[in-house]
Amino acid sequence: MFKRIHSNRDPDATLSKELYREFRAYFEKAGSKFGTICLYHPRMIFYMMVGLLLFSGVISFTVFRHPVKSSAAHPAMQDQQPNNVKSPHPLDAGFARILETGSDLKRTLDLKERVETTLAKGRLTHADSIWLEHALDSLQHLQHKIQH
Repeated sequence: MFKRIHSNRDPDATLSKELYREFRAYFEKAGSKFGTICLYHPRMIFYMMVGLLLFSGVISFTVFRHPVKSSAAHPAMQDQQPNNVKSPHPLDAGFARILETGSDLKRTLDLKERVETTLAKGRLTHADSIWLEHALDSLQHLQHKIQH
């Protein structure tokens, strides 16, 4: 059951070394061809690089542009859209959730500190008791929101 398995694998052999050893001739051939093209046609290479940069800029500001949704400008349109529509980018929703949780945690710490200072008073007034009750409700709501 606990038999040791012996391997005759070379410890210096890695995946990248083996791939390079296998395809070295192709890499060298492609590198030499690219070097000769760059040597004999430097202007063409330069113009192609500038053209690709311009093309990339145009594409990023036209095709890949996502319009900003303003819900404050059109509150009637906000009612028409269902609430379960997912963001086109899941990372955006994830980062928004992380930022929201961070702000909730900060509010929780601030409320906790204010509650502790209020409780540290020698005598509580009626207004302090009411504020304390609301603060504890807020803390409970924030804790439930953070956990779910």
